[in-house]
Amino acid sequence: MRKYYGDIYKKARIDAGLTQDQAEGMLGVPIRTLSAYENGKLLPHGELVCKMIEVYGAKWLWYMHLKENDPVGKRFLPDVRLGRLSSNVLRLQKEMADVTKINPTVVEVACDDEISEHEKNEWGSVHKEISELMGACAALLVAN
Repeated sequence: MRKYYGDIYKKARIDAGLTQDQAEGMLGVPIRTLSAYENGKLLPHGELVCKMIEVYGAKWLWYMHLKENDPVGKRFLPDVRLGRLSSNVLRLQKEMADVTKINPTVVEVACDDEISEHEKNEWGSVHKEISELMGACAALLVAN
């Protein structure tokens, strides 16, 4: 049996101050099924995750659902550090400043529409900084 990352659904419910019994009624899901989601034995479908987000007030849940349980999300979504709004804003500001610093490199490498062999290391640094910026943007978007 495939194991899923179920702690995120449990955390969202607990953060909302709900018991499994309460969530069962609000989500229209049997408690046994809800427990299987929270224990990583079953993966909730997208529509149910949307309902969990609404019921639990957990805007971050969509991102973590995709990042932890979807193969495309695991591979391509940047890591996010979910934190307080103020720390998310400060991180975004820092990452924007870092990208501004590498802008000359971005322009230099991209101006000929090719990444040559000697530019690959530089482009790797660009890729890292942009990924960190995307993670900071995503963290701010999903902050409660």
